Amino acid sequence: MRAIFFYTLVLMSLFGRGQTIYSNVRECMLVGAFKTSLNQLDSCIAKNYLKDSAVYYKGMVYLKMNNLKEANLNCGLLIKTFPKFIDAHYLQGLIYYSEKKYETSISEFNLVIEKSPNHLNALYNRSLALGSSGNYLKCIEGLNNCVSLKPMYCAAYTSRAYYYEIIGEHAKAIKDYETSINLDPKNFDAYFDLARIYRSQNENAKSCAVIGKAINSGSQIAEELNQMFCK
Repeated sequence: MRAIFFYTLVLMSLFGRGQTIYSNVRECMLVGAFKTSLNQLDSCIAKNYLKDSAVYYKGMVYLKMNNLKEANLNCGLLIKTFPKFIDAHYLQGLIYYSEKKYETSISEFNLVIEKSPNHLNALYNRSLALGSSGNYLKCIEGLNNCVSLKPMYCAAYTSRAYYYEIIGEHAKAIKDYETSINLDPKNFDAYFDLARIYRSQNENAKSCAVIGKAINSGSQIAEELNQMFCK
């Protein structure tokens, strides 16, 4: 019993350490500290510590840097060395999407979803790939699944609003833009898109009110656009 308890503690400590390392990497990626991220990941790879995750995140960092050559090299290494690491196909899907190879991107995301039907990131990015390939209804259907799985998924509401607008469902687009703003008052793109819809419908007072809310939420761009929307 004591041996089992000790083994559990070792697993917990390793898991905690792993989470700390990759939490740091993710934080560095968010602020654009890519060199720091790569240094941390190279250290993990050299020590053969959670190497599959390290190679995965290295590919992600290069993708964020728009270095598609290095992203592809790391993704290829990941698929070859760790064929059961399913998120390798998620990474490959993102790379193909960045290369505007939307159909191939969709196929990679499908591989992930087949193994993990509730993989939210794969579902979301497959929806975007469907939209980019012109399959707007399937895109919206995919985004519906995303908000069903995660009702507070701000990006999904914003993207769905955009595609509702494309197919002429302006009332639904307005509702989704409003929802995304309520979820994230700093989502300034949603303010501008919502204001633009109201302006296209000659509802200038509503358009101006939306820009006013964006200004109150701290948008400097909205201050510059105030004259355009509030004539």
